[in-house]
Amino acid sequence: HPITTPSDFIEALYNLIQYFHDKGGRLADHGLEEMHFEAYTDQAIQDIFKKALNHADISTYERFQFQSYMLNELSKAYYERGWVMQIHFGAIRNNNTKMFEKVGKDAGFDSIRDQDNLAYHLNATLDMMEQEGHLPKTILYNLNPIYNDIVGSTIANFQTEPGIKSKVQHGAGWWFNDTKRGMLRQMSSLADQGLLMHFVGMLTDSRSFISYSRHDYFRRILSSFIGDLVEKGEIPNDDQLLK
Repeated sequence: HPITTPSDFIEALYNLIQYFHDKGGRLADHGLEEMHFEAYTDQAIQDIFKKALNHADISTYERFQFQSYMLNELSKAYYERGWVMQIHFGAIRNNNTKMFEKVGKDAGFDSIRDQDNLAYHLNATLDMMEQEGHLPKTILYNLNPIYNDIVGSTIANFQTEPGIKSKVQHGAGWWFNDTKRGMLRQMSSLADQGLLMHFVGMLTDSRSFISYSRHDYFRRILSSFIGDLVEKGEIPNDDQLLK
């Protein structure tokens, strides 16, 4: 049926989530330019949605209100089905106008984004879901490495569900951080702020043979990082613990 209200829109998304759930899907991935939390009311969301349907201008504040609403509503569906919610944030895209006009969007002229008050927005977003009792298993991936400690200290605030070790994860270094230095920075920060032994590890969104070497590269860096700590006496040389 026609989508004329925010509720119609969310219902349609829930139907899609259920479709993928029935096919075996268990993860969702959200690519956000910035993590922003803005409180909203049902009336505000209805007004924003109506503006969008009428092709009216939407302010930055309203856009972030709707982003908060969307993440909150989708997290309910993920939590109910036992899905993992992934959020990749921090890219600024299509920075070369000349090349954008020549070859189109997302063609490689992207870079790392910064933003104000990330710690507040990140904590408030997760807290919104936690307060309402539907914070799903979550993996956060920050593209800007200067936020590693912010993400690491944020996830520590939401590891409270019994029986789940590190319910909220600091995802592996990606894109500009998918390098030896980037991986080591992420691992070091996670080891400082949380528990490296509960790290979800490497992943790939590629379906190519290069994926195999990427995972092997990660394993070698991780093993070298841990081995170095053992040799320095900072981690016990205990086979069971290291396993």
